Amino acid sequence: MKKLLIAAIVLPVMAYKCGKTEKSDKEGWLQGKVVRTSCASFVVQVLNNDTVGEDGWKDMMNKNVVYNHVFTANNQCKISATIKSGSNIQFKIAPPVQNDCVTCMMFDGPPQTKYDITDVTVIDGK
Repeated sequence: MKKLLIAAIVLPVMAYKCGKTEKSDKEGWLQGKVVRTSCASFVVQVLNNDTVGEDGWKDMMNKNVVYNHVFTANNQCKISATIKSGSNIQFKIAPPVQNDCVTCMMFDGPPQTKYDITDVTVIDGK
């Protein structure tokens, strides 16, 4: 009987702790779609947070299609070259910092909002 009482007390505490850890692991993660990759820019549309990025950006390389919640990755040389346009990704953002990424001089009209993105993973297999 004593063991049953201990199990009844310990089990809810452990279950609560597991749920809290899982939630904190996802804090700060964003999901997005790669709108465009070029030698000059890496443009991402954020899908799960409407406070990140700029609204009303026109993609001049794609018939002026308008996107909301988009930004340019400031550190595109640190992102895997295997991630292509149309891929759905999961990532974290940070304010842009000075880096040594070399991009081409082509102007392709990227969004003015810039962030560094880290821990990028493809979530749809593209």
